[in-house]
Amino acid sequence: MKPDKVIVAMPIYSMQRFDSLKNAVETLQAGTYKNVHPVIVSDGNKEVYKRAKKEIHNTTILLNEKHKDWVYSVNMIFRDFDAPYYIYAADDLIFPENCVECAMKTMKERFPDGFGCVTIGKKVRTNFALLGRKFIDHFPERQVMCPDFIHYGGDSEIQRMVEHLGIFAYPPDRKSQVKHFRNKDDTWRVARKVRTRDHGIFYKRISLGYIWGVDFNRVT
Repeated sequence: MKPDKVIVAMPIYSMQRFDSLKNAVETLQAGTYKNVHPVIVSDGNKEVYKRAKKEIHNTTILLNEKHKDWVYSVNMIFRDFDAPYYIYAADDLIFPENCVECAMKTMKERFPDGFGCVTIGKKVRTNFALLGRKFIDHFPERQVMCPDFIHYGGDSEIQRMVEHLGIFAYPPDRKSQVKHFRNKDDTWRVARKVRTRDHGIFYKRISLGYIWGVDFNRVT
């Protein structure tokens, strides 16, 4: 029996990250869990889009005509693609060969109905995660990342929700988690421009008692 399909959301902004994105896709596709489908969003960069179409295979490659940033791009993939499971990732990861397999095993054991979240990051939090279809469908227009945010805060808000609802888990084999590179490049510099704004909204949401996915209240 063919394993359940996993859509992997992978936005990219800068050509500086192209090689790392290509490597991320290759390590993902070389893994032991074979039914994965990366969906790449070139976020306002037509040159990245054109190059990705030529060089990165067995993927779906989309283009935001204008820079929309990470939260918008991930939510767009969740909204427009249908699958039993989803991963939100980044353009600078390395996937160990058993990463998705271990995460899926944990998901099926802990949340067999798909209403759950399994981290694939090194830290025990939802910086990158596997989500079930029932979890995705829980959100209005499948906007899993709170639309209050632009780049930062969306994954932290998911963390607050899944801890509140008791639907968070991580694989027992920590070596299966992704390796994340944090380079101070163009992507990092663009993201930093909205960091203060997003962090302010994150703490404003906490002060108001809002948890996206529990009450669906927004600040903005």
